[in-house]
Amino acid sequence: MKIIIIIFQILLISSISFSQRGNLQVSYMRDMKFQQIIPGVQKIISETSQDAGKFIITGDGTRMIVSVTFNLPRNVTNGASNLPIRYTAMQSSNSNDIRPGTPFDPYAGTTLIFDDKVRNYFIKIGGKINPVKKQTAGNYTAPVIMILTVLSN
Repeated sequence: MKIIIIIFQILLISSISFSQRGNLQVSYMRDMKFQQIIPGVQKIISETSQDAGKFIITGDGTRMIVSVTFNLPRNVTNGASNLPIRYTAMQSSNSNDIRPGTPFDPYAGTTLIFDDKVRNYFIKIGGKINPVKKQTAGNYTAPVIMILTVLSN
């Protein structure tokens, strides 16, 4: 059983690419961006939004069943200020950002099946925040850990 752990930072702009690990390659495409947080103003980033976090998992054509799970923080932070967040996610073998994929609960994870026909999966992460009126304005961030486990070939 192979386990690959990827850490990415949401809400910041970055570009990270991970080298091939056996039969999988993970490329980070973009962070989830709420932009500036305004006290008392709820923000929702859907999985199909251009502001959703996005990455691609690529197989080499070998049949694999891969479990995708996340370690998700309960809050995003700005210095000493915390803001609760609720995550959403979807998977798709189509790279089109506005085309719906298959929603899944990021708190429970999902299973992907790679073979010679399906070599790429796009995972998109969205979220919802509801700042209170006394919330400190600013940009909030939090690390998200994605764990890939190859269950079988």
